Amino acid sequence: MANVTIKLTDAQKAKIKEATGQDHSEVRMGFPGSNPPAGPTSGSPVTTAKLARTAKAARTAKAARFAKSARLAKAARFAKSARLAKAARFAKSARLAKAARFAKSARLAKAAKAARSAKAARAARAARAGRAGG
Repeated sequence: MANVTIKLTDAQKAKIKEATGQDHSEVRMGFPGSNPPAGPTSGSPVTTAKLARTAKAARTAKAARFAKSARLAKAARFAKSARLAKAARFAKSARLAKAARFAKSARLAKAAKAARSAKAARAARAARAGRAGG
């Protein structure tokens, strides 16, 4: 399909004249081949080189964004693990402190019980001595 000519109707001619101020009775369209190029492949070497640089810059930017997001994700995972470790250490220290308080109170209770029993034993001896003497 090399060239196409389209005849215009009177209404189409009037619209074109109104819009452009020129009289046209037909529209011609030319195609150099059956498959016109789809992209800028037939451009000048300067344009092609510029497009190649633009594409390379886009790929580089995309790779940089990916690397940045990977670094951020790694940092977030590290921070999360650090927070978890800190929380675990805190929980462990809290459990140890609670256990120490419990052990201390148990020792104190045992000592108090021993003191009470010693006091009771003294009182019993005193009572027996009082009966024996009286």
